[in-house]
Amino acid sequence: MQIKVNSEPVIVTLGESLMAALIRHNLPVTNICNGKGTCGKCKIRIVSEAPDPSEMEYQRLSAGEIVTGIRLACQAQPTDGMTVVCGASGHVDRKEGLLFLAEQASSQHCGLVQVQVDLDQPTLTDERSDGDRLFAKLQETCSLTDLTIRLPQLQTLAPVLRQENFAVTAVLWDRTILEVLPGTGQAPVYGVAIDIGTTNIAVALYDLVTGSMVRLAAAENGQTLFGADVISRIEFANHSQSNRDLLRQTVTETINGLLNKLCTMAEIGSSQIYKAVVVGNTTMHHLFLGLDVSFLALSPFVSVYNASLEFCASETGLDLHPQAKVFLFPNVGGFVGGDTLGAVLGAEELLTQGCHLLIDIGTNCELYLQDGSQMWACSTAAGPAFEGAGITCGMRAQPGAIERVMIDEQGVAIAVIGGGQATGICGSGLIEAVQQMRRAGIISEQGGIQDPHDPEVQATLLSGLLNRIRDGELGREFVLAYNPNGNDVVLTQRDISQLQLAKGAVCAGIRTLLDIAGLAVGDLDSVVLAGTFASHLNLASTVDIGLIPQLSMHKLKTAGNAAHAGAVKALLDQRAFNNLRRQASQITHVELGGSATFSMYFMESMYIAPCQI
Repeated sequence: MQIKVNSEPVIVTLGESLMAALIRHNLPVTNICNGKGTCGKCKIRIVSEAPDPSEMEYQRLSAGEIVTGIRLACQAQPTDGMTVVCGASGHVDRKEGLLFLAEQASSQHCGLVQVQVDLDQPTLTDERSDGDRLFAKLQETCSLTDLTIRLPQLQTLAPVLRQENFAVTAVLWDRTILEVLPGTGQAPVYGVAIDIGTTNIAVALYDLVTGSMVRLAAAENGQTLFGADVISRIEFANHSQSNRDLLRQTVTETINGLLNKLCTMAEIGSSQIYKAVVVGNTTMHHLFLGLDVSFLALSPFVSVYNASLEFCASETGLDLHPQAKVFLFPNVGGFVGGDTLGAVLGAEELLTQGCHLLIDIGTNCELYLQDGSQMWACSTAAGPAFEGAGITCGMRAQPGAIERVMIDEQGVAIAVIGGGQATGICGSGLIEAVQQMRRAGIISEQGGIQDPHDPEVQATLLSGLLNRIRDGELGREFVLAYNPNGNDVVLTQRDISQLQLAKGAVCAGIRTLLDIAGLAVGDLDSVVLAGTFASHLNLASTVDIGLIPQLSMHKLKTAGNAAHAGAVKALLDQRAFNNLRRQASQITHVELGGSATFSMYFMESMYIAPCQI
């Protein structure tokens, strides 16, 4: 058979493995463990005809790597027509491919319409006003009645009509004239999809004529200066109206900074952006609009407004065309926001028939379940452990953070973001470290770090691992990485307990929601992990520690930043947004607070072991 490797044809003989074919043709591939799959180093990218991952690949690769076509050369079986990229260009960095935004899509239903018309010029026998003249021609051309126009467009209408001898292009939304431009050429029309995350904000700029993405930019949410999580920001906002105004101003400035950056890179004016779709959790939604958040942190967690909203850009303070249409996704409840519905729209599996579960893992974990006829949603407070917060050596996913951990008879192997010396550990590294420590017997099923002086422990653990268990300032700890300056990266008993609380809350929420729906895990056609964090997880580790109930790995999917992808879909197709708006009203919001079922499952889910239900 013939495959393509780095754009060159390669012949693979019958029965030959992909690894063997690459080696025989002297192509760049790492082969440390001699094809056993244990080292996880022989990563290649399969661009087309990628096979389903093997069990070994689920253990060695992150969700983001798997979904972007990364496989292990020793595990992947070649098929005729397969296209492979190996060497440095075959790897993915932490950011690549994790947003899964559409590079090109149809935008013919985005809602914006351009109409080119040649108006009748004024004469002594035709003294109609400029506005009447424009309205009459638009009505004649596209049968639009009851048209409206705003004051800013009226103020410039006379010179615009005469600039090209009454040949103009009108940009319309429904029956509202957003802009009148001189000439009858195709006007450049852009839109933006804005994802307001608690930690980061991302803005994608799209050409609404071609449906193609122009630029993407992201930055830390300026509100982090006033608290790392939604609860701390709610508390800050509740101190005074000026604090609430400050939070609104800060998030708007962050978005406008990104918009200005995008416009500069794309060499366009902000007045050429006529549509925006905004997605975020309920708290971010409220703070962006300057709404009262006083009751979001108090049971029964009541929001100000949950239905979808539509504004002009001038009302929101966004640097767009003043009359640009700004849409916000509906919220489901106090802690199930528009980002959850954005993820529903952005995750392909959830748009198919069957039973599907969506899990958006973060400080607040949102769950959405559908069985083909009914829909349920809830949230569970996982805490900040997944973000690296509250962990002794925890940090965000940035250079210096341990993101992968493997423990075997050779000792402890780690992967550090950016390479170099480890300075801390991020959420994905924490999950994998605990899973590997449990497998190696360093911690018990209850999460306790073993006593290195216990004879039974000494008989089962290798000395290299025993020596890494020590007493620290916070009690017993395990050293993941030694540093010459003495600032070793460790996991303490308290760190492991924090992860148990987080993963217990997520698993208990899943089990409670399945109970309410009368479903078992085996009934699910897919379980979709949403959010950028989920893309960095090792899927096998999440199941092995009981974060997610045990199921077939092939049913476990990842959708990257599905909320942002959903905002893009709504930007390019107004019908999709309208359908979701109707769907939102049919979702049953489940409150887990005070649920005896949730409490029972929470206690059962604290073990560091696969959760079988």
